[in-house]
Amino acid sequence: MTGWRRIFVRITTDEGITGVGEGGNWGFRESVAGAVHRMEEPLLGQDPLCIEYLDAELYNRFKFGGTSVCSAISAIDVALWDIKGKYFNLPVYQMLGGAVRKKIRLWGVVSGKNIPASVECALRLKEEGYDCIRLNPTNIEEADGSYAMRLDAMSRMIHEIRAAVGKEVDIGCEIHRSLQPHESIELMRMVEDVHLLFFEDPINYENYQTLQSVCRKAQAPIGVGERSFCIQDVDMLLKEDQIAFLRPDVAVMGGLTGCKKACAIAESHYVNVIPHIATGSVCVAASLALAASIPNFEVMEMCPAPGEWPKIQEEITEPFVIEKGHMLLKEGPGIGVTLRDDILETAPYHEWKWNLNYNEYK
Repeated sequence: MTGWRRIFVRITTDEGITGVGEGGNWGFRESVAGAVHRMEEPLLGQDPLCIEYLDAELYNRFKFGGTSVCSAISAIDVALWDIKGKYFNLPVYQMLGGAVRKKIRLWGVVSGKNIPASVECALRLKEEGYDCIRLNPTNIEEADGSYAMRLDAMSRMIHEIRAAVGKEVDIGCEIHRSLQPHESIELMRMVEDVHLLFFEDPINYENYQTLQSVCRKAQAPIGVGERSFCIQDVDMLLKEDQIAFLRPDVAVMGGLTGCKKACAIAESHYVNVIPHIATGSVCVAASLALAASIPNFEVMEMCPAPGEWPKIQEEITEPFVIEKGHMLLKEGPGIGVTLRDDILETAPYHEWKWNLNYNEYK
């Protein structure tokens, strides 16, 4: 475990090939590490190329799902794909079906504690070449006070950013499960004229019936799925055809194996995919391979917050290349990145302080 959100897994074969993976449940990293250690012994002596078999055994043996167990399986899965790519001297995206595209469209993250700062950031991202940006209207200082004041501030932010960047830039709106159903419905109605590309995680949707109800009542494209950990969950999310975008995370949804299946389910519902990335460099590299190899790709996240991107670049020996809002594919064998040998020193473990009065997104 390193840094703020990272939990990396290294697997080494008896032939000396090493693969790396990453777990995505950053809120409970210790539980993911425990699950990985629990899975270590049964993996010893197995054929690392039999990824489908090993994934199924790890998931089905005890039938305990959840984000911690599946983050551990995801990390192991990506590490095995990394090994397989190095064994056959191929980039992982080639083994997943080959490249549908060689440049992966990214969104730029709009940061700013208030509306003017957010507008300024959006304009800067446009100048840097991003034709898609994502904002979170619940974070700004103006979104405070009464119900009417908060809704007005969030709506103003979205409208002012649209006026600033014009219609040639797609805008995604991240709610991060922080609004109640009626609040998200009202906000989506207030910004219908902005024509958002997506409205992400409008509510905390353990109750899928409530999520479907929100989708039916609001005329906006909804994106969900970042904390889904199995393909059955994806099937339930999409079965009523109310969801516009699926947000699978290769560090949670069973790795590349599980996410490839989830993307196929989404494709059968004419739903495009926006890979979710909330952790580190290995998740970015694996997501890059996934984005390259599926037909129904829309845009890719690159990091949880702007300040994290330099840290992601520094933790690997081969930094990612971004040109005009697009990330270039890694052409080396495996997932194409190598963690620095001194990562535990350069990115020491940062304990997540559980302060009930602290909101990391404010």
